[in-house]
Amino acid sequence: MDSPWDETHDTESHLREAEWAKMSSEFSDAGYREGITAGKEASVQEGFDIAFAQVGSPLGRDIGIARGRSSALLSFLISAPPDVLGLSEGAKEALVQEAREIVAGLVNIRYSDIEPRDLEAEQHAREHLEAEGQEMEVNEELEKKKNLEGVEDMLARMSAGENLDTPARPTLADVVRLKGQLQALASCLGLGIEY
Repeated sequence: MDSPWDETHDTESHLREAEWAKMSSEFSDAGYREGITAGKEASVQEGFDIAFAQVGSPLGRDIGIARGRSSALLSFLISAPPDVLGLSEGAKEALVQEAREIVAGLVNIRYSDIEPRDLEAEQHAREHLEAEGQEMEVNEELEKKKNLEGVEDMLARMSAGENLDTPARPTLADVVRLKGQLQALASCLGLGIEY
């Protein structure tokens, strides 16, 4: 015959098993979510590392070198007496003005002006979102930065009679042109700058 204690033991056993199953399920779900998050973070980090090493760092380094060289050349031209350069005062001033224009052009360049778009990643994101019936979200922080840069550009272009709708941001072609001008100016002075 069954004792009343067996019934209590049976109920407690079922409660413990139910509690265990619930806890196991919760930990499993939490582990799954953490695993997905860790996987995404690792992929994002790996993507960042690759893009930084192959795109961001080389572009930044290239622009930094060009800016440094142009500033050094301008400083040299300003401080050197015309007779040491073998130039007349007027010829020296023309070279100083050219160097100033190169420096100003290089200073005006933002990374966002010359960064290559990752069309493959954009297309992949669009396809992924379309498959889920979602639209691509606008990153608010990037949108604010873009708007602020637009205001900065507008303020920089404000002058009598200048069309404010004219796009005035430099491109990668402008960088190449400025570096060519810098190289030609250095060659004119007998200095070698190679890119």
